[in-house]
Amino acid sequence: MRRVSTTIDVKISNAIKIYTQLRMNSNFSKAELARRVHLSFASVSNMCTELEQHNLVTVEYNSKSTGGRKAASVTFNSSFAYTLVIDMHHTQHIYVSIVDLENRLVDSKRFEVFPSDTLDTVLQNIRTISSTLTETRAYRIIAVAVGISAAFNPVTKTLLQSANPLFERVRLTTYLEEIFPDIPILIENDANLAALSQSDTIEGSQKNLLCIFFTQGIGLGIMIHGQLYLGSNGFAGELGHLKVPEGTKRCKCGSIGCLRTETTLESIAEDLGELSYLLSLPSSAQYAQELADRYIREEKEVRVRIDRTALIIGEVMAELFDLFNPEEILLAGNLGPLFPLIRNLIKTRSQSLSNLSREVDLQIRCIEDKTYELIRKGGAEKAFISWVEEYISSLFLEE
Repeated sequence: MRRVSTTIDVKISNAIKIYTQLRMNSNFSKAELARRVHLSFASVSNMCTELEQHNLVTVEYNSKSTGGRKAASVTFNSSFAYTLVIDMHHTQHIYVSIVDLENRLVDSKRFEVFPSDTLDTVLQNIRTISSTLTETRAYRIIAVAVGISAAFNPVTKTLLQSANPLFERVRLTTYLEEIFPDIPILIENDANLAALSQSDTIEGSQKNLLCIFFTQGIGLGIMIHGQLYLGSNGFAGELGHLKVPEGTKRCKCGSIGCLRTETTLESIAEDLGELSYLLSLPSSAQYAQELADRYIREEKEVRVRIDRTALIIGEVMAELFDLFNPEEILLAGNLGPLFPLIRNLIKTRSQSLSNLSREVDLQIRCIEDKTYELIRKGGAEKAFISWVEEYISSLFLEE
């Protein structure tokens, strides 16, 4: 948030506070809104009038008067602007979505990425799909938000350790700026967006939380006081190559015993002799659900392998708790259907290794939303946070 120091700063700060509160709840009476943001009724009423003049909200007055002041209902205008979210975290397909300001999906299309595709092929598909999504309506796009399974260097704007070799050491921002001229390009690691998807306001939830995100790799989204922690170079949270004592398999990075070789859906399928089957399915969620069903039916080989995964996750979680002392740890990603089945085992293992987690009753939340839903929501949230202060500031500074 901007530093409040002058009258105009106060005005902008109050406008953002009111606007984001409306975004969280969509509709309020002016009186209730004033109570929520801890401002006077007169201040809120005047500010809502100004926001309405810029088409950011709608103010409707109750036609039934009892003789006093007419009650006014203030509604957030979610269709004022939109975000284009590109989910590139998976190596085999990409989603392109239009999301409104309340983080609701308007439209989405998916296209496949084949082994024979080049970077130019993928970029052309993004161009084509984006044009298709926007051809019937002139959307006001505030940003193009990109989620990708890679580390992003914000200085060099280069992708590193990409799950898809097509994007390794690629300056993706430069290519996307050619496709989307004059629109901000926001690139973020998929685990960070998964964590950000749990934020509710511009300041976030104000929580200290960790989000362990399981896809083809494993990432860690770190939220400190509701803000993403990215580290000095934007690389914070690379969890997949953490070494685990139980690990014996060689990772694609060349090392042995990386976490990603033991606890991802692909690693489970490989150990069960079912990797080819997993890769043949249209969605990894289908395989995860099948594993959950087999676990419930107590299929021995499946239970042994998944319980082993839970124990390893619990060990890692104990270390993370002792390092970060979060209010809660989220489990998200394509293991979603399995999380409720192994949550207690994970927690028990973690608490057996971390005395501190027992002292405060370690909070673990399982998120079963699909990976692309989390990335889409997190991408739109990142875009809103990036846009709202600058846009509202520009409106009042022009007055």
